[in-house]
Amino acid sequence: MRIFLSAAYLVILLLCSSSAAAAGVPNGNEYALSLVEAQNVADIKSILDEGVGRKHFFRYLEVLDIKKGQNNGAPVIGLKTREPSSDMIVKFLVQKSNSLAILQEEPATQVGDALAVLGVIERVEPQKKSIVLNPVIVRYKDRTTPKAGKEMLSELDSSAIVYSFTGGRKPVNVSRRDQDLVVNEKEMIKKLGKDGWAEYLLREIARRDKEERTRRDVYKKSEE
Repeated sequence: MRIFLSAAYLVILLLCSSSAAAAGVPNGNEYALSLVEAQNVADIKSILDEGVGRKHFFRYLEVLDIKKGQNNGAPVIGLKTREPSSDMIVKFLVQKSNSLAILQEEPATQVGDALAVLGVIERVEPQKKSIVLNPVIVRYKDRTTPKAGKEMLSELDSSAIVYSFTGGRKPVNVSRRDQDLVVNEKEMIKKLGKDGWAEYLLREIARRDKEERTRRDVYKKSEE
């Protein structure tokens, strides 16, 4: 049975398309919806072949269940969430320190909150309407639905973390302001190596911070 989208769900998909495009990865919300709208087994197989093993960016994931634990002595948090446009369950285990820190920022993430995440689709069970992501990075705490009216990306918090890299000697968090830096992530890591990629991001972020401070100082002086 074909699912007809409400206006709210259309807004969700449009907004997520913009966010995913900016991050340079496929839209997870659209992918989940395509699964529940698939008309036959062949369509489902095609969608699975296209998506499994690839990174996808999900927004508006409503937290349904939280389980805290340890993996080899390190803290982990298992999350069960719901993707709103398809009603599919999206599960993942958060292990990276930067992602755990986002979840635990006050007020700590709890059932009913929403998250935006970047994750590799490890497994899909269409009959159970379930998607498993592994590995996953929590980008930022999100809202469960778009704002009333048209939500513009420029209205979102420019300081919100949208990318985390912990593969080099130094961990790096990239804010929404600087998300253009990570569009060519794979090519840059291949060219610079993991340590070089981290250093490049840190250097570019520092340069932009300095330019921003300079602009603020110039503005303040002109107001005096």
